[in-house]
Amino acid sequence: MRVFVTGGSGRIGRHLIAALIERGDQVLALARSAEARQKVEAAGAEALIGSLDDAEVLARACSASEIVFHLAGGVRGKGQQTPHRLNVEGTQALLAAGPKRLLFVSSAAVYGDRSNLWVEEDFEPSPNTRYGRSKAEAEALVRAHGEHTIVRLAAVYGPGFEMMMEQRIRAGQAWLPGEGRNFMPLVHVDDAVAALLHVQEEGGIWHVAGPEQPSLGEFFAHVHRALGKGRPVRFWSTWLPSYLQQSLARNNERLQSRIGGRPRFTPDALKLWTASVRLRTDKLRDSGFQWRWPLVEGGVRAAIGS
Repeated sequence: MRVFVTGGSGRIGRHLIAALIERGDQVLALARSAEARQKVEAAGAEALIGSLDDAEVLARACSASEIVFHLAGGVRGKGQQTPHRLNVEGTQALLAAGPKRLLFVSSAAVYGDRSNLWVEEDFEPSPNTRYGRSKAEAEALVRAHGEHTIVRLAAVYGPGFEMMMEQRIRAGQAWLPGEGRNFMPLVHVDDAVAALLHVQEEGGIWHVAGPEQPSLGEFFAHVHRALGKGRPVRFWSTWLPSYLQQSLARNNERLQSRIGGRPRFTPDALKLWTASVRLRTDKLRDSGFQWRWPLVEGGVRAAIGS
């Protein structure tokens, strides 16, 4: 099969490309820079230099491919690269190029904060962040397009993923907002990629998450134990009032936007780290999917290599 991947130079994208190549597919991946091109080619794909702003490049890639895996996007980019620009405008540009079939990687963030509630695929989105709203809006565009599959993906962890916070834990400098009691859907990158391949022809909306969904505090306790060193993640909300956190985050985002930086401490980041929702994965299980890492502890140990 001929496959086009956007976001192929990212951590998930590189794992996906490797799995597609192993399956025997011919893979073309979008690369914005020389560095991205090296990553794409190292993963085994043919790199197509360009971006989601390049209509001609996208049209050529879509016409040459039987399916597009659309991973490109993000929570926040540099300067004026807002969630709307990254997720909505990027998806609009890709759809205008006419993909024959599309698998769109959305996010559990479309559900916002559900106060620990388990949700199924037919639950209506109720995002509480700009990122979540941009993903929900992009989903609506995809549904109006034609042949498609939408994956609402959990937070992905694995070897070298920022989600693990390994270096900060080792250095005793790992801090997060909230109290760690909230539930953030999680999935190991091996299972995330396997699930994308599993549902690519199925159509509709799918949750891709691990069957075990611990609290955020429990997840990082697993990481700390697997590392065997450093200091566990500490949660700062008991010391810093929420109104002050939000004010500091807004000011930081404005400053970074003006100077062209990539703000990480933002109002969206605070809400994403403290939201609590759990994704039901019955549909994925009943379709015959089998997780390689159904238990988070095992997945974390495999990711760290302990």
